[in-house]
Amino acid sequence: MKFPLFLASRYLVARKSTNVIHLLAGLSILGMGIGAAALVLVMAVFNGFESLVYGLSNQFNPDIHITPAQGKSFLPDSMWITKLYQDPDVAALSQVLEENALFAYGDVQDIGVLKGVDLTYTQVSHVDSFMLEGQWVLKDEATSHAMIGAGMASKLGINSRDMVESLVVYMPNRKRIGPFDQPFIRRFLPPTGIFSIQPEVDLQYVITDLDFVQSITGQRGGLSALELALKPGTNSKQALERIRVSAGPEFTVKDRIGQEETFLRIMNIEKWVAFAIMCLILLLVAFNIAGTLWMMVTEKKPDIAILKTMGATSKQVQRIFMLNGILLCSVAFIFGALGALAFYFLQHQYGLIPVPPGFIIDAYPMEIRWFDFVIVLITVITIGSLAAWLPARRAARVDAIIQGE
Repeated sequence: MKFPLFLASRYLVARKSTNVIHLLAGLSILGMGIGAAALVLVMAVFNGFESLVYGLSNQFNPDIHITPAQGKSFLPDSMWITKLYQDPDVAALSQVLEENALFAYGDVQDIGVLKGVDLTYTQVSHVDSFMLEGQWVLKDEATSHAMIGAGMASKLGINSRDMVESLVVYMPNRKRIGPFDQPFIRRFLPPTGIFSIQPEVDLQYVITDLDFVQSITGQRGGLSALELALKPGTNSKQALERIRVSAGPEFTVKDRIGQEETFLRIMNIEKWVAFAIMCLILLLVAFNIAGTLWMMVTEKKPDIAILKTMGATSKQVQRIFMLNGILLCSVAFIFGALGALAFYFLQHQYGLIPVPPGFIIDAYPMEIRWFDFVIVLITVITIGSLAAWLPARRAARVDAIIQGE
């Protein structure tokens, strides 16, 4: 193996008889290097968005989320609730009831999610830390209050400083019997706070106290979920399994990753589709590598004949040019990786590529994961090997003695 590798490295850096081969080799390294850098950066951008959205979701999602396996709501067992409260790994427990509702403010209407929570909710979620306007007050002595997502507030045109206009909540009347009964139950909620976490949450949610939602839905004591916060340093996997056993098959128990399973799956699909598209571009660059190696084989025919005369086998000759292609792609990967790292640090420092106005960040987020470099290196070397295969096969078929014309 040392002999083919030595000659392959010599052929890579040795002076060629024609400048065209030098030019093609340089273009091949440049093209493959740019492609490798693009692969790393594309994956870094997807990683950045994944971490950003997942991190923002964690401010809203609890450590453990318990929902009924069938149906939308359930009546909690007080003994089971007490057992969860006494769990050594549980720091806080919040009882939640969510329902879709129609919201109206002035002449504007929109559909969203009405979420009722108890007083311990702020120990489970950190929504109260992301208030844009007003204060986190779910209920006072007089009435319940609405904490509204920024997207929903924008759609409805809500002014949290307006003490006169209230948010109107419409809920289907489940007790309707005759045609003269009202089809909807209507309640008023003063909008006293606006929060902003991430678009998916901001565009849907209106949060108020649990009693209000139980009253308007007619589900006295009913819940749609239990949300738990774990104590710092807790082994989340062990706690998840223990709570899952305690809940039984009637409930679905998910940790933070499980709650974002759909989002993470979509992000992974998008990332690998983008990766596949970039690989197709690299395959086009590989034709340039194949042409370079083909011309090199043509130039080195006398050398190949001499090597074979001295005892080199066809497999060794083929391995020389295969390694030549792999080395060429390895050099391209090194330059590409360095370029990607340089761009990554510049993007973090100066925000070279900004995002459109109105987003929660100013520039595209990036997160370098070193495993991505391994994947890109394997991809580049594989493409280089495919590009070198035909020229290497041609080199292996060169005769030991070149016959004169």
